[in-house]
Amino acid sequence: MSFQKGDQSISIGTSSVTIRLTMGALAEINSRLGASGPQSLSGRLRRFTPSQGRELLACLMRPNSPLPESTDRSAALISDADIARAMPSICRLFEEAFSNG
Repeated sequence: MSFQKGDQSISIGTSSVTIRLTMGALAEINSRLGASGPQSLSGRLRRFTPSQGRELLACLMRPNSPLPESTDRSAALISDADIARAMPSICRLFEEAFSNG
């Protein structure tokens, strides 16, 4: 898939990955993190663990992945430091998706 408005590029190790928040990704994130709605999801994202961060990234990487079924394996290899560095971009992705502007 090609880069679209709202996509964010993040650095994972020496690679650049594009993440996209789609309705499918949002539903999968809610399910994986056990969130019952937007406020519950917001609370979970504020207290995420590296493991949850990997699940979140897998969901966000899937829409742009040439091999969507491989995103869980790819995300499992992401370091805790890369997860922490990716969070500002992930937050921007959510903010832009839910802003009125």
